[in-house]
Formats: sequence, C-alpha cells, structure tokens
Amino acid sequence: MNRILMYKKNLLLCLMLLPVLLSKAQIVMTLQVPPVGVLVKNQLWNMLLVNSGKTPQLIEISLVLSDEKTNQPVLTAITAPFLLDKGARQIQAKDLGAINYTYNGPASLTDHDPNGMLPAGTYQACYSIVNGEKGVNLAENCILIAVDPLSPPLLNTPADDGSIYTAYPQFTWLPPAPVSVFSDLSYFLVLVAVLPGQATADAIEQNIPVYSGGLLRNPYLNYPSSYRSLDTGQLYAWRIVAMNNGQPTAMSEIWTFKVVVPPKPVVHTNFTPYLDLKRGLGPSVATASKSLRFNYQNDPADTTVSYTITSLNDRGNPIIQSGQLALRRGTNLLEIPLSKTAGYTDKKIYLFQFTNSRNETWSVKFTGTAQ
Repeated sequence: MNRILMYKKNLLLCLMLLPVLLSKAQIVMTLQVPPVGVLVKNQLWNMLLVNSGKTPQLIEISLVLSDEKTNQPVLTAITAPFLLDKGARQIQAKDLGAINYTYNGPASLTDHDPNGMLPAGTYQACYSIVNGEKGVNLAENCILIAVDPLSPPLLNTPADDGSIYTAYPQFTWLPPAPVSVFSDLSYFLVLVAVLPGQATADAIEQNIPVYSGGLLRNPYLNYPSSYRSLDTGQLYAWRIVAMNNGQPTAMSEIWTFKVVVPPKPVVHTNFTPYLDLKRGLGPSVATASKSLRFNYQNDPADTTVSYTITSLNDRGNPIIQSGQLALRRGTNLLEIPLSKTAGYTDKKIYLFQFTNSRNETWSVKFTGTAQ
C-alpha cells in the first residue's frame, strides 16, 4: 500500500514537472555577440531565439557581465517581459524595449547611458531566459567577449627614427580612443636600448628596460633626472601600454630615437632682419638687401596670397615684381628674393603689399638692391 502511494506521488510530481521540462527544451538561444570588437551595450543583445513549442511564451532575458580575470560582475541587466512567438526570431537591443542595467565594482565609473560605451577589458557574458509568468529558467548560455578601443595610444615625441639633443627627453603620446571605454585609464612606458642588429620588437620584449613605469595618469613623461642619462649615439626603443583598472588593454607602436650631439650654432653675417608688416601704409621705410624678409601673422588661415612690389619714385608707381606666397596658419617668416631684372636701387623707395581673404591690406616700404 505504501509503495502504491509512493508511486502515485512520484507520478504526480513528474506530471507537474513535465510542462516545465518541456518548456525549457522548447527555447533555444544562440548568441551572436561578436567575440572581439564589442564597444557599446547594444551589441550585447544580438542573438537568435527559437521557440519550438506550440504556443507563444512570455519571457525575460537577464545578463551578467563579469571580468574574465577576477570573475567579478561588472554589470547586470534584465529586459522587460516580452512575448516570444513560435519559430525563430532574430533579437537586437531595439526589440527589447527598456533594459534595466545595474553597475558594479570599478566599472560603475563608466558611461551609464543604456546606449553608451562598455569599459575596455575581457569579459564573460552569461545569459538566462526566464519564463515571465512562472519564473522558471528556460535556457542559459555564456560567451567570452573582448572590448577593445578603436585606436591604441599614438606616440608623438620623440619622433620615430628621429634625433634629439637632450639626454633627458620628454615623452608624449595621444590617449587611446574613445577614452570613454576606460573606467580607470593609466599608462605604462617601456624604454630599452636596442643592440646592434636587433629588431626593435625583440629589444622591447627581451632587453632590460632603461626605464619602465606605470600608473601614469597624463599622456606625457619627463625622463627622470634621478635616472642615468641616455647615451649619445645609442639607439633607443619605446612603447606605451594603456591600462584600464590596472590591466593592459591596448599597446602603441614601437618607436625609436637617438641622442646626438647638438650642432654648433651657425653665425650669420650681414643678416637682414625680418620686417614687420603693417596694415595700411605707414611713414617708416625699411632697408632690404638682395631679398625682402618679413613676418606675417596669418590669422585668416589663407593658403596663398598674391603680392606686388611697386616703385613709389617712378611716375605711375609701376609694378616691378609680383608673385604668390604659400602660407600656413599662424606666424609665417617669409623671404622674397629681389629680382635682378627689376633694377632695384637704394636710391628709390618701394612698396610691398598684399590683400588677404579678410580684405586687409598689409604692406611695408623699403629701399634695397638685388645685387
């Protein structure tokens, strides 16, 4: 009698669990999150769901994103309940309505926008599908993903394969982009001496560093005066590693440079100073010899201007020389050779002038020769 009662109880329990077991087998989740290159939260929700049952099911999808090295959750998320029809359905973030995110640990400092960036690093993303009515777990799946910056740190100075004159240089670089994927950005600089015939990559990996230092918060480093000065003529290689929460996430290229003896200063004789151009026509007259030197502040950022040189002592003020000047934005130090065919003489006064894109006329009066 007891066996019959026990059998009936077990049969009743199996009949009660059967819908749950069948419903769990009826939902299949195939993740389509790219394993590398994920940058924004929306990409976490790319998946294919298959409902092989006979009726639609009300479900919720939950996500736990954990740091792959520490296994600590970075964020958790859950969707609002939605109806999954029979058959296959491609799912993206836009199909799920409002998604509730909860941030944990160091990554809580990152962008909290539901459409915003993920912190750089390597993560384990684990998903669960739950029946929205009964709270029964229907399917689970996990995937390993990497969040990389679009651009690694970009080295700036010393220039690649360049020469510097100081044994205590300043190193500068540009941050990785976008910076918003880093919750705790810092840098690690490695500087090594390259042996004759050695590849720079091998030198970085194998040689004892001349300098190595991390937790640099700014994209620059003045080589410390407490360290040994760099040797003249020695080839050096350096690299920057971007760190997020103390973990390497992106590396720059490897650049090289040498320290050289600065050249002896060149003493110029018969130096003609650079003249200051004036807006309008002033009374002063400068002196030029063989060439006209002047400085001009190119605030309009013109790329070229056309100039003329006229003789003020000749009737009708004829143009005796003209041409175009190539400009760059900011201060320009320019020099125009005085044409020998124009017949310049120190007994006459000449007017150099041009008009920029702002319709400003800049000029200087001078006497000079082309000899």
